[in-house]
Amino acid sequence: MNFLDFLFPKKCIGCGRLGEYVCETCSVGMWEEEQLPGLTCLWAYEGLARKLISKAKYDGRYDYIKELVIRSQELVKRKEFHNFRKFLETRPIVVPVPLHKNRLRERGFNQSLVIAKTVCEVWHLELNDCLIRVKDTGHQVGRTRSERLKALKNAFTLRPESCVLNSVLLVDDVWTTGATMNECKKTLLKAGVKKVWGFVLAR
Repeated sequence: MNFLDFLFPKKCIGCGRLGEYVCETCSVGMWEEEQLPGLTCLWAYEGLARKLISKAKYDGRYDYIKELVIRSQELVKRKEFHNFRKFLETRPIVVPVPLHKNRLRERGFNQSLVIAKTVCEVWHLELNDCLIRVKDTGHQVGRTRSERLKALKNAFTLRPESCVLNSVLLVDDVWTTGATMNECKKTLLKAGVKKVWGFVLAR
């Protein structure tokens, strides 16, 4: 136990037991989501996974996000993650989905950047925060896929100093309709990126 764990002991978000944010008993409440081509999704956006992500986003609990990514190391050893492991062998550059400056000011941090940094630590990859959200699309919750696609059209661009990347691991917290990540992917491919793979905590 490190010093911070001594001062602020971890408690299971499910039952309150000391030791970790998700104890072994409560971890059965986190189940894996079916994998999609070109997208690695760790858990279904329900139960404890949803609670951890929501608290991380809206209560500023970065440590919850890091916990989820660190837990994924064992998860991705399973056979259904074979293609993702092969993609990691290409040593992709990790790129977080950006927030618009207005939302960043409101929230205080970009949860996707926190995930991306932890992904880099876990799999020893490089980070490039090269995407910019130039269009404030507002809150997407409650919108249909077509409404999200319309709102997100031309919402992203690359920083002027960005170089062409070979392969990119595009990171976000949640995949809802895929509209946000697909628009980011289009921007990256248009800029010359050869291959983009998505990585989300939950779907």
